[in-house]
Amino acid sequence: MSALGMGEMAQAEDLADHFKTVVRGFREGILTVILGAGASLYGRSDQTDEKWSGAPSAQELADRLAKEFDVPVKPDGTNLLKIAQWITSMKGGPSHLQRELHRVFDRDLPMLPLHEFLASVPGRLREKGLLHQPPLFLTTNYDDLLERALDAKGEEYDVLVYMADNPFRGQFCLQEPGGKLQVLDPDSSAANPAKRTVVVKLHGYVDRHVEEFHDSYVITEDHYIEYLGRADLDKLLPVHVLERLLDCNLLFLGYSLNDWNLRAILFQLRAKAVSNDWWSVQLGCDQVEAKSWAKRDVDMINIALEDYVPGLEAAFEEWLASHG
Repeated sequence: MSALGMGEMAQAEDLADHFKTVVRGFREGILTVILGAGASLYGRSDQTDEKWSGAPSAQELADRLAKEFDVPVKPDGTNLLKIAQWITSMKGGPSHLQRELHRVFDRDLPMLPLHEFLASVPGRLREKGLLHQPPLFLTTNYDDLLERALDAKGEEYDVLVYMADNPFRGQFCLQEPGGKLQVLDPDSSAANPAKRTVVVKLHGYVDRHVEEFHDSYVITEDHYIEYLGRADLDKLLPVHVLERLLDCNLLFLGYSLNDWNLRAILFQLRAKAVSNDWWSVQLGCDQVEAKSWAKRDVDMINIALEDYVPGLEAAFEEWLASHG
């Protein structure tokens, strides 16, 4: 396992080479970015004087839910699943929890430079005739930051959403540009990242487009257990998305391996996929998690997102200028 981004000259050169590989992956359409919770908190650590108005952390969400529903469990961010499970079991069922989560995420969160950069990549490559295939993005976040960033750039995209509750429980649903959410057969030729950008919402999403919303949140203990039981990629993901995932580089931004269901998916991917490089950008990852990443042949890049993203953006700009 490598340790890129440690500050020494050799590591700085490694990081520069890494950026070139990532940019090439964007061009070829074989670089898949996976956004974790830390991606929606991008830049928060730099704020000292202003109150954070962006997405809540796991602890903040646990605090809010515990207070709203009088949960007799001390919220500490690590037991968010337990708190959500208690609410659905003891406070009238999942609809009450869904509505509170909808209030949390049904708002225009401040746009972040990370999402703006990712959304700009396909259009800028396309302008110069350098885009071979559109990108595939995966996210475990409920918010719509990436979708709003893509909208702002005029980039058309499909959204694939895992539905944790009825009426489409345990299935992925597809929302095409301007269309309605519909169940997707994994054998369908729809949601093809070779033709159009695809955003896969692995933990569900906030539905902000209709009065009768169809939110989905993988957030309770039962949701995670059910997800693990259905984590057969051949039956879960549409064929073209799976084809891309099996032959691409994966770049994890703001992601932790604490999510059991994505661990199961990654285990299957590594067993079936071409042996391309995978990278996880994290500063100060603990030994246990570092070993977990290493077992999946994921290289750790020990650098803060707030330092990594500007470096990647600069490398992208330099590459574009050299192909003017």
